[in-house]
Parts: sequence; structure tokens; C-alpha cells
Amino acid sequence: MANSDLGPIKGQLKETLRALTALDGVAGQEMAVVRWLRERFAPLADEVTVDRMGNVIATKRGGEGPHLLISAHSDEIGGLVTAIEPDGKIRFAKNGGVIETLLVARKVRVGTVPGIVGVKAGHLQRPDEQRTVPPIRDLYIDVGYDTAAEVAALGIHAGMPITYDAPLSELTNGDRVYGKAVDNRIACAILLQLLERLQGTTLGGTLTCAVAVQEEVGLRGAQVLAYRLNPDYIIVMDTMPSGDTPEMRLAQDANVKIGAGPVIRLMAGGGGAGHHMPPQMVRLLLDSAEAADIPVQPVVLAGANTDAATMHLVREGIPTGVINLPRRYSHSPVEMLDLNDAAHALLLAEVIAQGIGTHRLEFLD
Repeated sequence: MANSDLGPIKGQLKETLRALTALDGVAGQEMAVVRWLRERFAPLADEVTVDRMGNVIATKRGGEGPHLLISAHSDEIGGLVTAIEPDGKIRFAKNGGVIETLLVARKVRVGTVPGIVGVKAGHLQRPDEQRTVPPIRDLYIDVGYDTAAEVAALGIHAGMPITYDAPLSELTNGDRVYGKAVDNRIACAILLQLLERLQGTTLGGTLTCAVAVQEEVGLRGAQVLAYRLNPDYIIVMDTMPSGDTPEMRLAQDANVKIGAGPVIRLMAGGGGAGHHMPPQMVRLLLDSAEAADIPVQPVVLAGANTDAATMHLVREGIPTGVINLPRRYSHSPVEMLDLNDAAHALLLAEVIAQGIGTHRLEFLD
């Protein structure tokens, strides 16, 4: 489908993403996101549950064929309050893959309280300070009060979550959107729209669309999710870094562009903590994309894992594929993606879901 024909799909994905990124849900404290998703999955699935980890599980039952799980993750990177200084400044720790270079002078929320990550005035910085980034232990958040008692009166305490204050915005072409938590709320939006598009369709097997917690701190919810459901096969939907900005070398660093289609991630991670997509899943994803004329980018990229790294190892092993959406400015408050990639990922997932019962899943087949 040409990009010009994707308007309604992109519009709905954008507005769903806008609502999802407005919610705060750092790893381990995804409650607002989970409640929102549970409510919206409910009319679209035969059964919706939330397990004790916080994973959201929406199941659409079909024929006697296999069980396909398509998963995303709900959490975002952020921080946690560690202490309040006597002068009211808040010390904090990273929660997930936060990068110090992207923290200084940023707007954040401590719980629901707005604040700023403090920075020494440039006029007063020594030359060496202007060339370095303060370590996390030296950073603090200013919420506008000058005593610890005033800050505590706001309900701020150790363990309170901290998120970027960066609402979803768009560039002038309308297809490029950016903000915090685009990783991985875009895949959550895709799963919602997928179930909506499948209303009235009888599938050849069971489809579960699930959203796992705590991906950003070690792929934790996904392991519990895969063990509990024990599906016949899994597709993980997530975002990944693109290599199409000037500081990157496309062929050497990450041979991925935004706007060129969803990424079929053939290999990720390394050593004992990665994921090699098995041949039957590679065939399923690439053949489905070709049959539906959906542009995709098959890629090998060793760095950065997804939930696939843990899900494929559960029980006797579960064939697992990955559909990634390329993003620029990863793990920043301005993560950017192209909505055409998201729309094509949705269409690819729809084609695969409609084919449950016809897929060849044996390793040697």
C-alpha cells in the first residue's frame, strides 16, 4: 500500500500514540498505562486479563489452529527519587537506559510535579566543566521549593518515578512524530488498532496481543508472559535505533532508515543474551511482507535487545520473530519515528494474524 493511501491508519495511530505517551509509566510502575490499555482492549478481545506482574493480555479466539502471541512493552525509561536535599533539590537514580548527556536542563515530572534537571550556569562553568557531562550522582531536580519539608509536602518521597516532560509533537510533514516514550508506546498503539481491524474476522487459531512490563530493566515481564501463555509462536514488536543521521555510518553502524519500512531484526545482542531469529520465522515475516507488498528492512544489528531475547528461551523454546520500528534519537525525550513505518508494521501484523493456521512453523520444514 502506498504511503498516500495510509492516511486514516496513520491518523489513528498518531492520536493513540499521543494519548499513550501522555501517560507516565517507568519500569516497575506502569500502572497508568496498564489501566488505559486494559480498558481499551476490553471491547476488542474475547478475554482481557492483567497478571501479577502487570502484563496486559488480550485474547481473540478462533479456530483449532496454533496460538500466536504478538507482544509489545509498556514501560519507558526514567528515574526514581533517592533523596531530598535540605535545600529542596531532589537526587535521583536512573531507571532503565537513561543517558546522562540527555538529562541536563531537561523538563521532567516527579510523579505529577513538574521540575527541571538542574545545570550550573554556563557563565560560571570552568572550561573543563563545559566539555564534560556531570555523572548521575551529581545531578539534581529543582521543583521550585527551597526546603526539604516543602518538597515532601508535595508527596515526593524516595522511590517516586521521574519521567521526561515531552508531549508528542510532529514535524511539518505530519508523518514524523517525536516525544518521550515513543519506545514502545507505538507498538502498544499498533496492537490496539490490530484488534480493532480484526473485528468480525474469524481467525484460524488463537491470537493474543499482550503488553509486557519492565522491558527496559531486563526484559522481565516478557519472560513471565511467555511462560504463562506458552504460545506456539511469538512476534515481538518494538523500536530500534536507525542509522540515517550524519554522525552514523549507515552500512557500518545500523543499516536502517526511518520511513523505509518496518525492520525484520534477524539478529540482536550477542553472546548468551541475544536472539537469532529462526528460519521459519524469517520466512514467515519476509514472505508475508512480500505477498502484501509491504516494504521491510531485513537487518542484522548486534546491539540492543528486545523481549525476544528472553521469550524464545521459555519452556521447550518458542519460535520468535521481531518486527522493529526504526527510531531516531533513541532513549531521549525526542524519540522520532515515521508513521508510515508504523502503519506498514500494522498491516504486516494483520496479514500474519489472518494467516494463523496456514503458517509452517517446523524448524526443518
